[in-house]
Amino acid sequence: MAQRTQSPSSINTYKQCPRKYYYHYIKKLPTQGSIHLIRGNIVHTVLENFFKLDIASITHEHIEFELNVLLQSMFKDEWNKKLSKLYDLHLGQPKLDFYFKESQEMVNNWFESLLSRIRLKQNDHMTFQDAFNLLKPLTEVRFVSEKHKVQGFIDAVHDINGEISLMDYKTSKRDKISDEYRLQLAIYALLYFEKHGKHPDLVGIDFLKHGTKYLKVDQDLIQHAIDECALIQENTKSEDIREYPLKTSPLCKWSTGQCDFYDICFGQKKIDDFK
Repeated sequence: MAQRTQSPSSINTYKQCPRKYYYHYIKKLPTQGSIHLIRGNIVHTVLENFFKLDIASITHEHIEFELNVLLQSMFKDEWNKKLSKLYDLHLGQPKLDFYFKESQEMVNNWFESLLSRIRLKQNDHMTFQDAFNLLKPLTEVRFVSEKHKVQGFIDAVHDINGEISLMDYKTSKRDKISDEYRLQLAIYALLYFEKHGKHPDLVGIDFLKHGTKYLKVDQDLIQHAIDECALIQENTKSEDIREYPLKTSPLCKWSTGQCDFYDICFGQKKIDDFK
């Protein structure tokens, strides 16, 4: 069987549960939407599109206010575009209102952090526009490694006076760089290194509810990604379900939901029921 091009998500799925990987990536069974996936997509889209604004056309005296107005409008527009999918979750209006407010607060936190960094640059006698352009990253950059058969989309690639940092946005409640997040960042560092021939200086996660945390990139982090990419290729050569054991954990079923494949894993549905 030909090697699959993996991603941080597929590798972490296998590590979480090989059977879940089998159903999702080999059998390609459909999955259900969730509030976390949908609102994550909304927030990511808003932050990506924000840097496409032409700030040269905005009046300087009111630039922070006007940018904030534009940001709020962008967020509401993206939320409204997803209303049908949000209603399909059957969460009820109070919960949807809660997630709308929480997501809006995350966007506002991110904007205030950006403004703080711009003001610091202005203290160094830079104009708002020059500081904005300096801090503006490349967004949603796709990297592919044929050598390691892995790909990834990096939310933001910053190059500030030659210092390279790769950033991923998370809307999660916790602000810990878990093993799963560390592997994701390690793979991003590997992808950047393979394309540009040098390590990024930092990789990090902007926990939009809490703030930003970074890891310094070194050879150990790069090697971690290389090892995991090799391991997933070795472990996923087969299409035999017996090679993908079920790994039960609290992630199979939790207080507000369950794994997309819970019913098939525990005998309540068959594969054909998903097609």
